[in-house]
Amino acid sequence: MEQYVQDYLNQLNVAPQLQGLALISALYKAHIATFPFNSTNVILKENLSLEPEALFDRVVTNRRGGYCFEHNKVFYLALKALGFTVRPLITRVLLDGNEQNGRLHRVILLEYQGKQYIVDVGFGVLNPRFIVPLKTTTIDAPNGRYSLEQTGEQAYRLALAPNNDQPITLYRFDLSEFTEMDCNIGHFYSSQHENAAFVNNLVVSRIMDNERILIRNNQVTFFDDAHNQQEVFTITSAKQLHSLLTEQCLVELTFAQTQTLFEFINRER
Repeated sequence: MEQYVQDYLNQLNVAPQLQGLALISALYKAHIATFPFNSTNVILKENLSLEPEALFDRVVTNRRGGYCFEHNKVFYLALKALGFTVRPLITRVLLDGNEQNGRLHRVILLEYQGKQYIVDVGFGVLNPRFIVPLKTTTIDAPNGRYSLEQTGEQAYRLALAPNNDQPITLYRFDLSEFTEMDCNIGHFYSSQHENAAFVNNLVVSRIMDNERILIRNNQVTFFDDAHNQQEVFTITSAKQLHSLLTEQCLVELTFAQTQTLFEFINRER
């Protein structure tokens, strides 16, 4: 096992006696609570190499986080190093309701003891807290009910019905073959194209057992899923933003970098 993978597993501090799906589930929960989902590196125009050593150095060692093409590749490589059978899939995100959106979200297809599962640690604040069996199913969670629907021979849709709200489709996908080059193309668009969401918006989130935090541009939302409550605040200073990023979301940034981000979210649009 590569040392950078071992260092990653050590940081997650999962009970060593766990095996199989119990091990993956524990790693999953620890990952989304430890390594933040965010677009800060895109906005700061960092080098976003997906080469394994550079990727682990950025996301894990330097605690800079990232989005799906980064998080789910880290988790994919870790599972592969642990001996699990995995391959990448790329889905169409449907949060805006547009069924024709491009394939711009990387997830993991896991095969274990004759069954298949979707593993996704890179979907931001709406991320499930668990692996999802690849079959028509519903799973209750603190923030609502997730459902996976099989819509064709190899076609699926993942949806979430938030507590006391209408269901929304998160993404749809099929089991086509995808390669790392396909992922690289999606990653390039997501981090470079002038119309890409992460190029135009500061998005940061972290998910704990019963709490979530979301920063989207100049607003921060704290979700108390145990009590189905949320509070929204406006971010009014770079100092406040820096505290939120480093203390609440666990992103390692200098104050100068945070100042750049604060100027970005307050620019004329």
